[in-house]
Amino acid sequence: MVKLTLLVAATVFLLAGCVSLAPEYQGPELPVPQQFSLSRNTLVPVSAGYQDTGWRTFFVDPQVKQFIDVALRKNLDLSMAALKVQEARAQYRVTNADRYPQLDASTEASYSGSLKRGDLTEKQFQAGLDLSFELDFFGRLKNLSEADRQNYFASEEARRAVHILLISRVAQSYFSQRLATAQLRIARETLLNYQQSSAFVEQQLITGSSNVLAVEQAHGLIESTQAEIANREGQRAQANNALQLVVGSWQGLPDDQRGTVGDLNPVTLPAGLSSEILRQRPDLLEAEHQLMAANANIGAARAAFYPSISLTSGLSGSSEALSNLFSTGSGMWNFVPKIDMPIFNAGRNQANLTLADVRQQQSVVNYQQKIQNAFKDVADALALRDSLSKQITAQQRYLASLQVTLQRARGLYASGAVSYIEVLDAERSLFTTRQTLLDLQYAQQVNEINLFTALGGGWTE
Repeated sequence: MVKLTLLVAATVFLLAGCVSLAPEYQGPELPVPQQFSLSRNTLVPVSAGYQDTGWRTFFVDPQVKQFIDVALRKNLDLSMAALKVQEARAQYRVTNADRYPQLDASTEASYSGSLKRGDLTEKQFQAGLDLSFELDFFGRLKNLSEADRQNYFASEEARRAVHILLISRVAQSYFSQRLATAQLRIARETLLNYQQSSAFVEQQLITGSSNVLAVEQAHGLIESTQAEIANREGQRAQANNALQLVVGSWQGLPDDQRGTVGDLNPVTLPAGLSSEILRQRPDLLEAEHQLMAANANIGAARAAFYPSISLTSGLSGSSEALSNLFSTGSGMWNFVPKIDMPIFNAGRNQANLTLADVRQQQSVVNYQQKIQNAFKDVADALALRDSLSKQITAQQRYLASLQVTLQRARGLYASGAVSYIEVLDAERSLFTTRQTLLDLQYAQQVNEINLFTALGGGWTE
């Protein structure tokens, strides 16, 4: 037993001293500009805070927070991502276990006798311990374990990415539902205004101050608005369904009649922000861990060209009496060292190494592609942010001027100075502009969500 203990200690020592044939890992350089704003000379370094902004801080509306909470508990995509993390963790533990000695115990009892006499003539009891271990001199098992460890880390980052994207999807679906509700409310308010205008025109017809054409035009505007209301009702129903699907709950949604599309705290970023911030995005961290796993697989493939040394030893005892099984003189030991040397395998090892090299190169390209896409996501959101802000400001001024124009057109029509077509044009323009302003406000909210997501935010809560 002392010899067995020494053998275990020696093999563990050898395990710790094995070499690795994997190439030294070097993270690929970012194939994108050093900063997002090229118009500024000052490079703002990466600092904690941008990704650390939690979604509970970013979103102001308590209702969207409630929907996100429900989605994070019930969404099936997130549940599947969590299960994949468990799978990757288990796979890593399976692979890593091969690096250590395997100790097994066995017991056996055999009985034999004569068929003629039917009595028991012989019985034998055996018990033993078997120890097996592969000396990982060239790091094959170590690199296989490292590859699965990095795949496990990659699955964790994939779950984070699903978490962040789910928050984004819920928020965008919620604001889409709010937009549809606000558009429907405006259409209904406009219909009421058209009906009041139509009643006024009909009264003007009775007094001779108007004509049948103006009445027909007023009725036509009512009909077209009713069709618009039906369209908006369908859009809101679809928005409700989309929100319920992404949340994972089919309970009824409240009929929110507010006239805005939602509130949030915009992401605050300095000009000239370093693109290094992208390295903290979970999808990029996932790609980097996959690259590290591919790097380790090269080491395992290289180790296949070298000898494999395995040790097997055991202790056993046998006796005709169970009480004497472990008595002195009944035991035996064995020790079997084995060396496997690859000589000819029809190029299999070389093909495996080529395969590992190609997959590592694919991982590099995949990482660089994701970096470029991430940079574009942030750059597009930053560019659109300024554009949308200017459009909204201009549209608000235009809306204010249209409201004044409509009031003047109605006054001039009442005095007979202009035809009813002037009033119709002003009313239609006001209706269209109010809808356009809502669309722009919704686009602004979605763009802020996209920027928040592109920077990898939303994970801390």
